[in-house]
Amino acid sequence: MNTLLSLTAIILVSFGTSFKDSREATIDAVTKDVQAVYAEAKVYPAFTSEIIRKKIEKNEGVHIMDVAEALESAKAAGCKYVVLQPTHMMYGLEYNEMIELAKPYEKNFDKVVFGQPLLAEKDDISAVLKAVVPQIKVGKKEAVVFMGHGTEYFSNFLYAALDYQAKLEGYNNVFVGTVEAFPAVEDVIALTKKAGFKAVTLTPLMLVAGDHANNDMAGDEDDSWKNQFKAAGFKTVNTLVKGLGEYEGVRALYVSHIKDALEKLESEGND
Repeated sequence: MNTLLSLTAIILVSFGTSFKDSREATIDAVTKDVQAVYAEAKVYPAFTSEIIRKKIEKNEGVHIMDVAEALESAKAAGCKYVVLQPTHMMYGLEYNEMIELAKPYEKNFDKVVFGQPLLAEKDDISAVLKAVVPQIKVGKKEAVVFMGHGTEYFSNFLYAALDYQAKLEGYNNVFVGTVEAFPAVEDVIALTKKAGFKAVTLTPLMLVAGDHANNDMAGDEDDSWKNQFKAAGFKTVNTLVKGLGEYEGVRALYVSHIKDALEKLESEGND
């Protein structure tokens, strides 16, 4: 028996989604994988979006904890250590919010550590590309366009870095844009056209395939990415509404970040 793990709570912090099928295929799948690897620990999923939590409770009768509730549950279960592992894409406003939400409860535990987001280092970018791109089946002259969320935080540069890294690793048909920041859809359309592609598959660069994926990317409105690519003259525009959490290699990266956090917990606990 691993004494440290038996006294540890792993809280998986997500923004959340009200799209049940995607939630089960992504966030729930990450939770199951983490619980399978760290069976002795207490594993709690927590959503930071109050709107989404209330919507799920109203529509499905399912209560999902927020960060405070998860920390209270960990305390009640007798846990002395906590790993807060975000399912967020990168360091940013939501990551900072997670830390602030946890601060009032840190005194209840011997040690609280925070895991890294999905794209924390260059190796993480490579790992995500290798886990996802080969699984997307496209024609030889078809581009894969990832739609990220985008953030006003400085870490938004990672979207362009992922695009650049994809080219370095030989994925010359991969392009990355964002809904709310840079690169914008207009930038991606221009670059994809310049590269000579006339067919594209659009897919989300997000843990879940929720509102952005179903509406902003694949929706029927004129301003959806699907219809903007069509209006720009692309002959074939396919959509793959599949969250990153559906890819086994991406879930494994979250597990790896938890491993790093647990090692940090153990080393700091022995200082």
